[in-house]
Amino acid sequence: MAFNDLIRGLRDTEQQLLKQLKGVRTAIASLQFGSAVSPAMPDRPVVRKLRRLSAKARAAISRAQKLRWAKQRAEKK
Repeated sequence: MAFNDLIRGLRDTEQQLLKQLKGVRTAIASLQFGSAVSPAMPDRPVVRKLRRLSAKARAAISRAQKLRWAKQRAEKK
């Protein structure tokens, strides 16, 4: 009987540790992904692909911003 009690106690301890580990993983996920974390979040972090603009797109954005600045400076005069 003592052996069975020992096994049962170890299994109970294992279940408690698994619950604690789940809580730690949830806390880590909430810190990594923000406050909107669902239980379905993966255990490993999601690697997001960086979006890169082409040189042509960067030049167009730069040109447009410079025009906005020029317009703003002209309105101040």
